This record gives sequence, C-alpha cells and structure tokens, in this order.
Amino acid sequence: MSINKITIDNITRIDLSTTGIESSDDIPEGKIGYLRTGERVVGTGEIGMANPLKEKIAVFTGDSICYGASYTGGYAKIIGEENDMTVQNLGQNNRCIATYDNADGIWASVADMRSDADYIILEGGINDAGYNVPLGTITSGYTDTLDTTTFAGAFEQMLKSTILKFPGKKIGFVFVTKTTPNFDSRTPNSHYTVAKECCEKWGIPYCDLNVLAPPLRYISALEEVYTTDGIHPSEDGYRAYYVPKITAWMKTL
Repeated sequence: MSINKITIDNITRIDLSTTGIESSDDIPEGKIGYLRTGERVVGTGEIGMANPLKEKIAVFTGDSICYGASYTGGYAKIIGEENDMTVQNLGQNNRCIATYDNADGIWASVADMRSDADYIILEGGINDAGYNVPLGTITSGYTDTLDTTTFAGAFEQMLKSTILKFPGKKIGFVFVTKTTPNFDSRTPNSHYTVAKECCEKWGIPYCDLNVLAPPLRYISALEEVYTTDGIHPSEDGYRAYYVPKITAWMKTL
C-alpha cells in the first residue's frame, strides 16, 4: 500500500488516492486524509490494507470443482461475492485439460475468456488423471508445437495462451485436494508433477491445495461433511478448505 504523507502546520495529511480506502474510519485518529473521491476527512481509526480483489474482474476455468457440481458456482461464486468481484466461470463438468474423447479441453476455454479480466484463475487435471490421458512430454523451449491430446501439451498450451492473451495480468493455477493417485503430491511422474513442472516452466504461480488442505476424500469424518461424494466439495467444503486459501493467495498475485 502506497501512502504519501506531507506535514503542514504540524498536521499530517495522508494521500489515500491509490490505496482503495473509502472511509475515514481507516485513517489514524486526528490525521487528515483525502479519499479517492477527493473528499477531505479527519480520520477516526487505523489505516488498513486495501483489498486488491475488490471490484475487479476475475475469470475462472476448470472442471466440475471449479464449476460447482455440488454447489453451483463453486469457489468462484463465493470469492466473487465476498470481494465484490465480477466473475466469469467457465468451469465444466467432466472436462479434462487435454482434448479427450473428441471434446475440447480446458486449454481451449482461454479463447472464451472475457478480455478485460484482471485475474485469470486456471484449474483442472483430476479428470485427465482419472481417464489416464497420456502424460506426453514437457517441451524444452517456448515455441515448440504442442500436442493438446496429451496432458503436458495441453497444459503448456493453456498457460501459453493465457499469458499471450493477458499480458501483465494476474494469472494463477489451483491444484485441488487429493482425490486420485495420479493427481497426488506423493506420486512421482504423475499428472500432478507434470502440472507443477509446467507452471514452473512458464512462471505461473499456483495455489496447491493438494498440500495446503486435508485430503477430504480419504478422511471419512471430513468427507461426509465437506464433500458430497468424496470429490466434489459441498458449500461448507468450499467455504472451509477452498475459498480462504484461494482468496489469500489471489491477493498475493
């Protein structure tokens, strides 16, 4: 947060025009601040950190966990409501990242993203792992031809297309909680490890709920409350294990 201060006649004036702070309650008591509206006010409270997500546009894409198969809108809906964001959710049930069974993968959804998005949040991979989509090979360069019928090729194409369409914007990938052996942080040479290597190759930050949240599917007491079938979170599951961590991470992008 950038705060510009100038002292005149022993009174500190604080320029809050770039902070997003809207209320005099967020200015230290007795100090004078100029809000984004240009209004001059005397503060009554403490300076707080402005929410970088507030009133921004976010595009989410992914599979049924993104779509919200058991709670319509999924984590994207809740994050949007809690942060006054405009949300486009392109998640689809049963969708792989790769082209599979004659259906375009998540990689192709980049073309449908609204071009004015501030945040672009990608997700997927458990269907690729569950359907045993061929892993393929991560390319050595950045101009190679990419095979979108393989997991590695489609993942690279998804990241590359997003970077080219949204230069300078906030882009990230979400790893969901442990649900299948091939999308598990403990499994070497898996869809999970390929996804992580692709993110690191292309410089895309990720929020790894595979290691930051409990494996809901494998803990019966949690599965019963926080999922509907071991894989798809209930509303409580989203609010307890997905939204807080994804939101905090998005604020760091």
